[in-house]
Amino acid sequence: MYLTVVVGESGADKFLWERPVIKAEGHISVNCEFAAVIAGKGAELEVRSALGVIVDESFRTKIPRGIQLITCGISPKNTVSVTSRTAGRLTLSLNRGIRTVSGICEPLEQPVDVPENADEFDVMAAFAARVLTGLRIS
Repeated sequence: MYLTVVVGESGADKFLWERPVIKAEGHISVNCEFAAVIAGKGAELEVRSALGVIVDESFRTKIPRGIQLITCGISPKNTVSVTSRTAGRLTLSLNRGIRTVSGICEPLEQPVDVPENADEFDVMAAFAARVLTGLRIS
């Protein structure tokens, strides 16, 4: 069973419809090789094992060697970025291959429908978690 752990201030869980989600505030320790971890604002993490840790491009906590760090932001240097915006739709880009539960997912672009007031980090983080855990992304 794969799950997503959302730590700190993040509404990414709203975009993870059919996936088990654990939400936590403050400090949390994660030791689950089947978890995609989303670090929202104010997240304090200790990660021993995980599929990957998904962070905003400004996140500065050290992640142990061997655990994938997936950055989300406006720069194409991030692992996930937004390539276009229209009313109610974002086109997200996975800018480099990442290791998922079913192998390597190569770079791709995916348009997604979103509420107009959706936080872009939350949408990008949920997209990354869905890719990591093998869910369809449309």
